[in-house]
Amino acid sequence: MIYLKTSVGIELRGEDMLISSLQGYFSKGTFTHFRRIANYRNRVLEDLRMEVNQFFREAGLGRDNVILGIPRKDIVLRHLDLPSGVADNLRQVVYYQVQSFEPTEEDKFYFDYTLLNGSASAKKLSVQLVMVRQSTLDGYLQILRGIGIRPVAVLGSSMGLANLFLQDRKPEKDSTHILADLGPSSLELLALHHGGIAYSREVPRESDQSWKDLILREVDEALSKMRLAPEGTLEQIVLAGEASQSAYPEIKAEIQDCELLKNVIPGEISEQNRSHVQEAAASLGLAYSGMVRHPAIRINLLPAALRIRQTRWAYVPAAILSLAIVAFLIALGVHKIVQNRKLIHELDRQIQSLTVPVQKVQTLRKQSETMEKRSQSVEALLRSRDMNLEILRELTTILPPDTYLTTYSNRGGTIQIGGQSGSAYDLVSKLEKSPFLKDVVQKGSIFKDAASGKDRFSFEMKLEK
Repeated sequence: MIYLKTSVGIELRGEDMLISSLQGYFSKGTFTHFRRIANYRNRVLEDLRMEVNQFFREAGLGRDNVILGIPRKDIVLRHLDLPSGVADNLRQVVYYQVQSFEPTEEDKFYFDYTLLNGSASAKKLSVQLVMVRQSTLDGYLQILRGIGIRPVAVLGSSMGLANLFLQDRKPEKDSTHILADLGPSSLELLALHHGGIAYSREVPRESDQSWKDLILREVDEALSKMRLAPEGTLEQIVLAGEASQSAYPEIKAEIQDCELLKNVIPGEISEQNRSHVQEAAASLGLAYSGMVRHPAIRINLLPAALRIRQTRWAYVPAAILSLAIVAFLIALGVHKIVQNRKLIHELDRQIQSLTVPVQKVQTLRKQSETMEKRSQSVEALLRSRDMNLEILRELTTILPPDTYLTTYSNRGGTIQIGGQSGSAYDLVSKLEKSPFLKDVVQKGSIFKDAASGKDRFSFEMKLEK
């Protein structure tokens, strides 16, 4: 069997590495190969590289389209509601939001985002922000480089699982689906609403706790957090993961609208991999995310500098060459000389037809690089902003008119203020309500100023990151 496209998903699942491959034509794929490498973290790097190389070699797989899935515990998900007026500068606005989550300059995040509603008439933009600490992802990428793999995209493993479930599925209005990934000792639960992730959480399973009780508790928690509309419905609960097959009977007895993932997804599965579908679900979803052009959840946490830029024209020469080879082989048995001339003529024509599009792509690439440099300059300016002006503006707003400051200092995020007020004891509650300030404490005692009759005060607080 000759396949036009191959996609490989690698899931880092606890201490194990799961590898699945999809091979097929354009967006349709067949689950062809699977391997679970146990305890990859503690393996000698050379041994790990040899086992991975053996798998790729025996399966006949390429490494040019590998999607990496990282655990839910390393992912930070945030939903942002932004005014529609920021649509033209959305990435810069999202980057500003990411900075507010970064505790220190050394503890940075890689991030990506997806727009959950793109209606031009909407007054607000709903954005799903996905972040991972740079140190965490850099560690994973270093391991993959050590075994000769360079992924083209990185996302949460559960996002690949969601893409696999949502393939060819039109989102129904006000309906919700629950995906439950049952690992060896933990449960990750995803709530999908309107074709996107509305809720996600991973919890450990206690040794004496049944899967049924754990799932019922977490489903109730998810529905409570989502606050479904009165007409909203929970359509189905779908189970995946290595423990799902054994846990399915007890869960099905309690929840009728419950099904295994392998029974609700389309696509072909090779005979030797049918028993691995539930176990390989997330890694298979990652491979599917790399197979299609427009997955339901389009996230890539890979830093821009490490991304392999591919254009839609990259596959055209390969497809043309494949057709040309087939035509050439058929021609050998009939009229070799005539068919060779026709083939040469056809290839020349195709090359000429691609000249203009390729030139346009090169021009667009240069423009994109120029815009990226400008964007980086703007982002550098934003990173260097001084928060003192914003803090003083906030203090001016929240402090009463009869209060004035005589001292102000900001040392590494620790702020001290002092001054006089008609009622200094009321200031703590006002300062605590500020989104910029936290941990407000009184320094020293409050006493009346003999000259002004006002309370003298001194407070210390922290800058909210």
